[in-house]
Amino acid sequence: MLQKLLTGQLDLDSLLTDLIKEFIQKLLKAELIEFLNYEKYDPKSKNSGNSRNGYYTRNLKTKYGNI
Repeated sequence: MLQKLLTGQLDLDSLLTDLIKEFIQKLLKAELIEFLNYEKYDPKSKNSGNSRNGYYTRNLKTKYGNI
């Protein structure tokens, strides 16, 4: 990614957008693990009353565009 930025194949705004997107996705996954109190595919999730029921995409408007 840094090489693309330095060679001009990627602009700074695109780089920042990608980094923000990755950070938010990791943050939301960590929040879900903390809330449910188990990792994905953990056997203790069976019959726990809480489960992962899928996901859907969301859009976040930033000064770098939609993420």
